[in-house]
Amino acid sequence: MKNLRLLGLTLLASIFLISCDDNTEGENDLSYEVPSTYDFENVSYTGQTQRLDMLDELTVYMKTANNGAVLDAQKMLDMYANENGAFEEASLNEADSKELENKTVEGEVSRFKTFIRDFAAATVEANGGVGSNGTPGVVVSNDGSAQYFFDENGFEHIQLIEKGLMGACFYFQANSIYLSPGKMDVDNEEIIEGEGTAMEHHWDEAFGYLGVPTDFPTNNDGTRFWGKYSNGRDELLNTNEALMNAFITGRAAISNKDLDTRDEQIEIIRNEWERVSAATAVHYLNGGIASFADDAIRNHVISEAWAFIYSLKFNPNKKLTNTEIEALLALLGTNFYEITTDNINAVKATLVSTYGFEEVQDQL
Repeated sequence: MKNLRLLGLTLLASIFLISCDDNTEGENDLSYEVPSTYDFENVSYTGQTQRLDMLDELTVYMKTANNGAVLDAQKMLDMYANENGAFEEASLNEADSKELENKTVEGEVSRFKTFIRDFAAATVEANGGVGSNGTPGVVVSNDGSAQYFFDENGFEHIQLIEKGLMGACFYFQANSIYLSPGKMDVDNEEIIEGEGTAMEHHWDEAFGYLGVPTDFPTNNDGTRFWGKYSNGRDELLNTNEALMNAFITGRAAISNKDLDTRDEQIEIIRNEWERVSAATAVHYLNGGIASFADDAIRNHVISEAWAFIYSLKFNPNKKLTNTEIEALLALLGTNFYEITTDNINAVKATLVSTYGFEEVQDQL
């Protein structure tokens, strides 16, 4: 399967040239090469890489709660806003114009600050103790192989914050900001050394939020966040190649003034990225059903599912309305210790039918 995908990528340029040669009556010159990797002149998405690094470091700190650590709310808020030298990595503190907070959906910032404060307060209350229904603390899986910190209602705030920001920051910025008319209907003539045109730069910034190397998916080294989860669903959905081909083709189209093809790739990216989020939610719902009797595993995977469903809000092409997404979150309930398999299955059924996952729903 992987060899076939590699062949598909390496043949992409020649296939595209053949199809372009057939279309000689178009307004734009379509006879251009599409590379097999994201290899273009004047590419820069340093700010996106830094924000991924910031969320990486915030997540590492939050996970110390799984071993009983008491967390500092102000430290996490400073990491979220990149203030007061909060990061261990000095270069992130020096990138003071880059932060997660000001790239989060404006109306969602208070939600994440509340998550952070509540999480820290729960660790103070627990003080390294054991958690259970009604009591925050660390819960160990039935087989002893994993342990997670949950609040008194079984929510794992690490997942709500990390995966939630993948949606409300990275996914939102790429799909709703950088690929939107506000960032795409801009100058595509003046080339700035190291960044390309304004349109090329915005496209590159959207690509930077995917979290993959330029030769993904033949190379998975350094794949993280959304790239990691696309990789996780790829055997069943083939999202890796679909996303990467669209980003590469769209970038080549911009450089060759082919905006019709660029717009086609935007639609593909938004649709495939949304499939990754929905399919990952189903994956974790399946995990919740399979491990229903294990408080630690069930609460952990349902917290993950909650965050990937929540993330579906931030795509302008979303197949579910915000009201429908909120209804799914409501079905998961307000206490994961008391969630029912009926409700998990109901949420799964809606996602499966909405995104056409019927044939793979139990394999995701």
